[in-house]
Amino acid sequence: MKRRLLLQLALTGALAATGRGRRLIAAEAAEEAAAETAGAEGATAPANAWPMFRGCLAGTGRSAATLALPLRQRWQRTLEKTAFEATPIISEGTIYLGDLDGTFHALALESGETRWSFKGDAPFTSAAVVSTAPGQQLVVVGDVAGMVRAFDRTSGAVVWTYETTGEISGGPTLLERPEGLCVLVGSQDASLSALNFSDGTLLWKHSIADQIRCSPTVARGKVLLAGCDGKLHILNAASGESVAAVAIDGPTGTTPAAWGSKVCFGSEGGVFWGIDVETAQVAWQVAPAAAGKAYRSSAAIGGDLAIVGSRGRAVEAFQLSDGARKWRQPMRGRVDASPVIVGRAGDAGVAGAAGKAGEASEAGGLLAIVGDSAGRLVALDVASGEPQWEFDAGSGFASSPAVADGCVICASEDGTVWCFGG
Repeated sequence: MKRRLLLQLALTGALAATGRGRRLIAAEAAEEAAAETAGAEGATAPANAWPMFRGCLAGTGRSAATLALPLRQRWQRTLEKTAFEATPIISEGTIYLGDLDGTFHALALESGETRWSFKGDAPFTSAAVVSTAPGQQLVVVGDVAGMVRAFDRTSGAVVWTYETTGEISGGPTLLERPEGLCVLVGSQDASLSALNFSDGTLLWKHSIADQIRCSPTVARGKVLLAGCDGKLHILNAASGESVAAVAIDGPTGTTPAAWGSKVCFGSEGGVFWGIDVETAQVAWQVAPAAAGKAYRSSAAIGGDLAIVGSRGRAVEAFQLSDGARKWRQPMRGRVDASPVIVGRAGDAGVAGAAGKAGEASEAGGLLAIVGDSAGRLVALDVASGEPQWEFDAGSGFASSPAVADGCVICASEDGTVWCFGG
């Protein structure tokens, strides 16, 4: 990132004299500020893709995209006799999404039409992960029978398979290494497998004491797993060896969201945690606002806040520095789906993103988009929690939204895929 900033400064003098140059400089500065706001490289999904469950390695649920409100429905497609729990992923104009009938779909982003499909023997509750790297243009997904498949992303042909002995409910994570790409896959057989992305061969395997239901988060050279054994596991990303394990109040299946040295997630016991990865110590913890209401939603990072859904029929925001609850917005149903953070087009904070990092958040220029079990889809102002737009889908959302190319893609429990745009 520093090299890119130096290059930007070098280009400034040469380009500033032209209108096109000024626009390019402003666009690059805005991109750099957005990355800084998210806390680290790898902490923001690109505006034109949503390649894994939480969009990026750090699990922040943050997109570099900006959307103008109100969102308007572009299309919807209902697939018969099925339902969706998995979160869509998006790459180069294609949506990849598995259903509870055991079919994995590749749909056109512009229309929802089928490009290809694969009928398996077991349901898909996990998101996939996709790569567009030359020679490795694959989409990888696991099913509830523990089978991991890699498909050619354009044809749907099965390229390789890998079998675990437990359900795969957390989406795989794609990690770039000096030796090449690898994919991290957690299983309810309590194992995390690192597989060679091109052929599925096992590179290393790490086991814990109970199920792994979350997607692996990668930050600061470490893999972060929130386990059903009541611990946050910190692993060496290169070898899979344990670095530390931090005890929490009980099991969790939510994906950790990393920002700076902290990682945030909620537990089945209804406690929201902030843990310092460098010291392997609890930085703060927040007791439930509603007794006994679990967190099954993974948090998203917007500016200096962690935004998360609760089974207590609410979306909440916590201060990253100390865990203070900043706001709580009631919803009609449980919020098991995970929020997605985008910029709000036209807000002063977004327009001024070329200023200091975090300016967009302070000006209220961020939106959190999330659905609940009652079928209510909302866009909340990140700074205040106030609804800015909403839509009634008529059927609940267990699946989280995905954002790419100006589109918000959601999949509901009645088998409908929705596309909204600004």
